Amino acid sequence: NEKKEITAEQVAEYLTYKDAAEIASAYLALGITSSENKEEIAGEIEEAYYGKFSSDEEFAQDLAENTGSVDFKNQPWPQYCIDWEYAARDIMMDYSEENGHYFRNL
Repeated sequence: NEKKEITAEQVAEYLTYKDAAEIASAYLALGITSSENKEEIAGEIEEAYYGKFSSDEEFAQDLAENTGSVDFKNQPWPQYCIDWEYAARDIMMDYSEENGHYFRNL
């Protein structure tokens, strides 16, 4: 029984993202799925995908702001004093990145 490889385009058919094929390609490149079902893989992506960022630091800042850990708009200090490189290294234990796309490790 030969296993058929699932392509990003096949998974992208089940995603609602604008850049679905690019996101699916990044997820598959990480090799973090154990599923051989394109619909299940799309479901994993929908659950795990956080977004596209230019750096781990930018991702960490966005995550901190969106989870309410920091409030850049109303309290600029001490956010500008945070070591975002250190924060990014710490948070990346729970996330994976490929080609700028960030996914929570399920």
